[in-house]
Amino acid sequence: MVGWLNLLFILALALVAVLFAAANQKEVTVQLPGGWMFPDIPLFVLAFVPFFLGYLAGTFSAWSSRQTFRKQNDLLLHQNQKLEAELANLRNQPLDNDLHLS
Repeated sequence: MVGWLNLLFILALALVAVLFAAANQKEVTVQLPGGWMFPDIPLFVLAFVPFFLGYLAGTFSAWSSRQTFRKQNDLLLHQNQKLEAELANLRNQPLDNDLHLS
């Protein structure tokens, strides 16, 4: 059910983006400081580029924060395996005060 809702949301968002692009076909000239000039850029591109750059920045930020958690998870898994092996070894050793019946 959640997959269908995600698909429906993405399709609605894509439809809005296409309608926005179709409604904003007027070409504009962009002048940036330093003499940079971009003539005849469709207006919708000026709206989509910042959103796309923000999406990329958010994706990179999420990926890099997950890397930290993955490293910590790997370290904890390794420590857990070592401790489980040590516990298994200790369970197999006899205690000093065990009764020795002869």
